Amino acid sequence: MSYINLYDSHTHSDNSPDGRESVTYMCENAIAKGLRGISITDHCEMDNFEGGRYNISTKQSYFESLKAKSVFRGSLIVSSGVEIGQPLYNLKLTRQTLASFEYDFVLASMHNMIDGSDYFYVDYSDMGEEEIDCILKNYFKDLLDICNWNEFDCLAHLTYPLRYITGTHGIPVELSRYNDIIDEILKTLARNGKALEINTSGFRQGLETALPPLKYIKRFKELGGEHVTIGSDGHRSEDVGKDIEKGMELAKEAGFEQFTIYLSRTPMLIDIK
Repeated sequence: MSYINLYDSHTHSDNSPDGRESVTYMCENAIAKGLRGISITDHCEMDNFEGGRYNISTKQSYFESLKAKSVFRGSLIVSSGVEIGQPLYNLKLTRQTLASFEYDFVLASMHNMIDGSDYFYVDYSDMGEEEIDCILKNYFKDLLDICNWNEFDCLAHLTYPLRYITGTHGIPVELSRYNDIIDEILKTLARNGKALEINTSGFRQGLETALPPLKYIKRFKELGGEHVTIGSDGHRSEDVGKDIEKGMELAKEAGFEQFTIYLSRTPMLIDIK
């Protein structure tokens, strides 16, 4: 099915360390692909704020996205966002950062463990089942803590470590082992009126599904969740808008008739059509 309301609520420009192209180029590609809107959500890792030069890149990203709002007005809705990684690892700095800019959209995520190890770089191939289980339990506990903190708009890529444990290393994970804590995460999001992200990167990174898979999007709806965002997590212009239609299909299958975008930290419901 072809959709007309195409929005990508999770993208990274060259203001992210792993991004490739400028905000302007990302927006031009979004228009070329028929998108109606895009959210620029460059990384801001709170446990490595100055060492990772996020004190500089976060400002650049914000002001470049503001400029893009003006340049592309009438052609593309541009949302000035940020992806706050590990917000509770330096809560004071997180709050200072969020108070410094008038963001449209704040994604919260966990990319790193408490020791600073990025889930992306960990070699899971030498680990036993118990060690991987411990990593995932700690990961979901961190997510639940973030949900209880509640000073964000949307929780990004709920099953993020599987992108690497399973997608990269081919190690199967029985997610049902974590159903209880995932339920607590989803209940907390729903109770607080926060959004769950349908992150479509899994389709192109070895998982053949979104992060999280359909089962948990359905569960979020069952628990009273009202808001889902859909994002490619694209770090290159070619990935902007990638598999957004698949994300919309998942949202529909889970029982949602609308998805959500954010402007001025306010949720706006868009029909899935």
